[in-house]
Amino acid sequence: MLGSSLNYMPYAIVIGAGVVGAATAHALTVAGAQVVVLEGGQVAAGCSAATFAVDITRVKTPPALFDLALASVAEHARLQRADADQAWVHPTATLEWEETQADRQRLRERIRRLHRCGYPAEWLAPQRVRAVEPALAMPPQGSDEEPTEVAFYPEGGWYDPPAFVRALLRRAKRQGASVHVNDSVIGMTVDDGRITEVCTASGQRLTADVVVNCAGPQAAGIAALAGAELSVRQIAGMVAITTPVHTGLQTILAAPDLNARPHLGGRVMLHSWLIDRELEDTPASRRRALAEELLRRAGTLIPMLSQATVEASRVGLRPVPPDGLPIVGFPSEVANLYTVVSHSAIHLAPILGVLAARELTGDRQHRLDPFRPTRFRPGADRPQAVDESTRTMLARIEASNGCETADVR
Repeated sequence: MLGSSLNYMPYAIVIGAGVVGAATAHALTVAGAQVVVLEGGQVAAGCSAATFAVDITRVKTPPALFDLALASVAEHARLQRADADQAWVHPTATLEWEETQADRQRLRERIRRLHRCGYPAEWLAPQRVRAVEPALAMPPQGSDEEPTEVAFYPEGGWYDPPAFVRALLRRAKRQGASVHVNDSVIGMTVDDGRITEVCTASGQRLTADVVVNCAGPQAAGIAALAGAELSVRQIAGMVAITTPVHTGLQTILAAPDLNARPHLGGRVMLHSWLIDRELEDTPASRRRALAEELLRRAGTLIPMLSQATVEASRVGLRPVPPDGLPIVGFPSEVANLYTVVSHSAIHLAPILGVLAARELTGDRQHRLDPFRPTRFRPGADRPQAVDESTRTMLARIEASNGCETADVR
């Protein structure tokens, strides 16, 4: 901790102006801290601009992360109510089904777990599925089999990360924060286990009580500048955005090997783990072809997309900690380097920002204890992911390596 008093107000440098950096900078300014945000590119231009960006509370495990996800949904809603000019929360129900027997069993177990937690989830008969989502082809074109088990989650929704970042940074600047874009952090001076100076590409040399590492997929590199070790894997992901379609999608679809959701202006956003798996071996010049393939696959499930083309495709690097859980807190090596990094960042950013700000102004948050960076032992084998959403992602992306989708209750 930087201070024992609840009124301790640090001078903070926040590195990164994506969703986590914006949420943390905003929460710190609300708490009364002086804040400088440093961003190597433009705001919300990295991973935050290339994410599928949906509420996935249903697949967040273990219980400490599930509870954090629920709290972040509430924090999103609270922040949204205070900002009529920027709408980034779009409440939308989700439909989900699986194809293989193992995955169907995993889905049944999830529904039972959610029922025990009091989280809304139910099974829909085929006729109700068609009523809830008229745009959906059941069975999908080219298939003779209609899913018999379709899960329905009435709560949840999708987010617009750039709108979220703009809104929170605008509020932070109104309260005195300064935001510097296109100015990468290139060095740090560390003296007796503390960062005494942060150097940027433009020549700035800044000092602060605390440096907050919200650099997402670049967080490990930032930590290394201070002599700290941070284990964060970078996993590439693609989303494709269609041109507007006449009859829009009404729900978020979590289908086998395809995800689809409504997007701004009658567009549809698409994602597939199978496409993500091909990104590493596909040159950037051929990624447009992968986006077109993603649209073709989506058209078998959502026939209206035959009228659409790919308007844009985006590739980003997801920051994925070894166990899939957020990393929040001080490393053992540097006393004033505070890390806030997470997979599912747009979902969790509001609550992580609030809890981090409370800690940095003197009020230790014990609910963050399961997510401390000190849980990783230097030199130890990479721990197994305990977050269900991360395990599912890794299993499907690495299926060629013999991984299996695992059940986490």
